[in-house]
Parts: sequence; C-alpha cells; structure tokens
Amino acid sequence: MAALPSVVRLVAIQSSAMQRSMAALLGGVLLASAFPPFDWVLVGWLAVAGLVWLLTEAETRRSALLYGYLYGVGFFGGVMWWIANVELVAFFPLILLEASGFLVVAWFVYRWRDAGQVQVAVAAGGSWALMEFVRVRWPFGGFPWATLGLSISATPLRSSAQWIGASGWSVLIVSLCAVAVLWIRRRRGAGAVVSLVAVVVLLGVFGLIAPATADGEEVRVAMVQGNSPCPGTRCLGERVAIYEAHLALTRQIEPGSVDLVVWPESSTGFSAHPLTNPAVAEAVAAEAVRIGAPILVGGDRSDGEANFINSNAFFDERGVFVGEYRKVHPVPFGEFVPFRPLLDWIPPLARVPRDMTRGSGPVLFDLEAGPIGSVISYEGAFARYERQMIAEGARLLIVATNEASYGDSPASDQFLAISRVRAAEFGTDIVQVAVTGKSAIISASGELRGVTGLFESALVIESVSMRSAGPTLYSRIGDLVATLTILALGGAIVRDRLSTSPRVVRSGADPKT
Repeated sequence: MAALPSVVRLVAIQSSAMQRSMAALLGGVLLASAFPPFDWVLVGWLAVAGLVWLLTEAETRRSALLYGYLYGVGFFGGVMWWIANVELVAFFPLILLEASGFLVVAWFVYRWRDAGQVQVAVAAGGSWALMEFVRVRWPFGGFPWATLGLSISATPLRSSAQWIGASGWSVLIVSLCAVAVLWIRRRRGAGAVVSLVAVVVLLGVFGLIAPATADGEEVRVAMVQGNSPCPGTRCLGERVAIYEAHLALTRQIEPGSVDLVVWPESSTGFSAHPLTNPAVAEAVAAEAVRIGAPILVGGDRSDGEANFINSNAFFDERGVFVGEYRKVHPVPFGEFVPFRPLLDWIPPLARVPRDMTRGSGPVLFDLEAGPIGSVISYEGAFARYERQMIAEGARLLIVATNEASYGDSPASDQFLAISRVRAAEFGTDIVQVAVTGKSAIISASGELRGVTGLFESALVIESVSMRSAGPTLYSRIGDLVATLTILALGGAIVRDRLSTSPRVVRSGADPKT
C-alpha cells in the first residue's frame, strides 16, 4: 500500500503528458486554419501562443521537443493534406521531415523559458525565423509553403509586407505571442506586449494609408485557362487536347483588344510544343499576329533521353519567337528525383522518368509598356525568384502554373494567398494563370480580380498596371528583419555560453575579484 501514492503520481504524470501531446497536435492543426480555405488568422496566432505556453510549461527538454514535433506534424498535415491526392508515399515523408523544424523552436523556447522578455522574444522569434530560413532552402532547394507570415494574405496587414515581407511578419507574430504568454504566466511586464502590439497596429495602419501600387502604364491582359480533359490522371492525348483547348479560347480574343496573352504552365508540351512542332508554332504565331499582341506560352519538351525543359516561350506581336524563360527550381520528386539510382525501386517514382534541366536565371520580355518577368509554378512560392526578376527590372510579374494534380483542394487558394503577399512585398501586379485554375489578377496591394473556378475553361481579360515607383523597401533589403533576428539569437547563444562558463581562478588570487 505504501507504493500506491507513487503509482497514482506516475499515472497522473503520464496522463498529463498525454494530454499535452494531444494539445500540441491539435495546436498545429489550429495553426493550419490560419491559411486557406479557412483564413482564421486570429485562431492561428492563438495556436502559436499555445505552442509557446506548452513549451514553457514542459516537464523536461525531451517533453518540449516532443510537443514541438507533434505540433509540426499537426500543422503541416493540416495545411498540406492535399499532397496525399498525388501520392501517400510523398505525403508522409514530407510532413514528418518538415515537422522536424519545430524541434529548433522547441529547444530554444524551452531553454530560455524563464529569461527576460527581450530574450524570450529573441528565442521564439529567432528560432522560428531560423526554422523558416532553413526550410525554404533545404532539403532539395527548400519548401516554402505555409510560411507563418503568409497568414496575413487575407488581412489588412498584407500591405505592410512591402516593408518587412512575409519573413518579417513571421518574426513579429511569434515574438508577440511569446511575450504575451510570458506576461500571462508572470502577471507582470506588459511593456513588451504593448510595444509589439503597437508595432503591429502601426504597420497595419500605414499599410492601409500608403499601400504599394503599380502606378505605371495600363496593360490589357488575356488569361487563358483551357482546362484538361482528365486532370491529374494523364489520359491518352491529354497534352494535345490541352493545347487545342487553349488555342480555341485564344481564337475568341478580338483583334486589338489586349496587349498580352498568357497561357499557363503545361498548356503545350512535347509533341504539341511550339519549339518542337512547327504546326503548333505557326498556330501560336498566327494568333499573335491576328490579335496584335505577344503571347506567353508555357510548355515542356524533351532535352535528351533523361531530361526535359519546362519553359515560358514568348512570341511577339509579329509572331516571332523572341526567347524563353526556363524554369530554375524543379519540384522534388515531381520534376526531378534526388538520388535517383538509390530510389528507383519505389514504384510511384516511375511517374517521373526524366529530370528537369534547370534554367540559368531571370529572363525578361519586353512589352511596349515595359519589361515583364515570369516564374513557373513552384517557383512562385519562393520570394527570392520573383525578387530576382524585380532586381532585373521587371515591372509586371507572371506566375504560370498547372495545379491539375491536386484535385478539388485548397492548393490553388493557398497558392493565390502566397502570390497576394508576394504582390504586396514587391508592389507589383501579378498575373497568375493555371491550366485547371484558379487563375487570377492580383493587384500590387494584394487584391484579387477575375478569379476563375477549378476545372473550368475560362478566358478572362483584365487590366493591370506596370510599376514605375521603383523597388519597395522589401525588394531592396529582402529578409533583413528575419536575418537580424537570427543573428540576435546567435548573439544570445554566445552570451549565454559565456555567462555559464566556469571561471578560472589563478593560484593565490581572490575568487571575488
């Protein structure tokens, strides 16, 4: 009987640990609700605060790491469940790998859970920034989907991205949540909370007062969304049917009514590609001449037996092929297979028989109103590629994508949310065109126009404007806010190490001196 209290205490501890583990998993799912299709931003931010609370109350460092990892699994599983539409063998490794980034956040928040407000803010904001910095670069070039700062896409805060970018907002959100938890736990020191709330409010107000605008010459753009007869299933003759559908819609455009026609990624391909099939090139060129406007055509073609090229080809208003932008960043396991010789035994990878040949960098195309830059699908989720286009002088951005593989899921809405923040970051209008939808015009302040539905054929003609006001602050400084916070975290680590290092006292010296 004497051992009974110890058994009861052990059961209580295990029960509490189980409850906190479930809370961590649920918290990650709630954070996912801050992104489309829900856009429950405040719920998501409260979920970030919930993670900080769990980590600061964790029984041990090991418990904190467990809670952080489970939170990451809940978050990525909740926000990107649609990847399972492609293949379950892709979904689980991706979620489990990406969730490991939260181990960094868990480590640092737990380590400095009892420190001062500034140090806790740096620990939380800096570790989150470090996690996202690594995540958008590694492995296989990175995976930027669901960056926390992108949760502002549907809020009035979006316009302020022109100054600090999505990465800066990630730091601000996490730091605010961390000091708020600290204030609630200790019932003192509200100064940091008030200061960060003031920063959020001021950024939001100034963003509304002075949103970034594309204030240059107006351009009429035709977005052609031809759809697919068998999206995601690769039926016989699909590529030819997709090309013919886009050509038929283009033939509906009145001569002289637009200044640019945009076809999406994979609207042509292989046997139906303008650079491999003279009949396709002739048909596209004829439409450019008839309409009196350039046509930007997406498509892929063979580059030897083991490789292929994914590009946007540009035909000017005379029907002359001017050049192409080749996609720089392929989708891992979708457009190339890392370590292919070691992984060839996995059956689903047979669907990726060739690796994409990477392009060499930005390519701009000239309209009468000014230069335009284009990125292809997955690249649009990375701020760095569009920022390169802006640095080269692009005054209008095109995002050509496919999206056919993800079914009736939030993938297209999440991609549009990313481009809404990208437009605000660079103060540049964006034309986003998808084979199966959703296509849209995105203004420099992130507003949506001409949004199409999924799996429909659509021809949308809208006006956009070139940007003539010069680069935004974010265009100039990039992810400086996040970088400085990471450096501050590094400084805190060094200071912490030095302050806890044992002192060496020389013989005969007074230890107090």
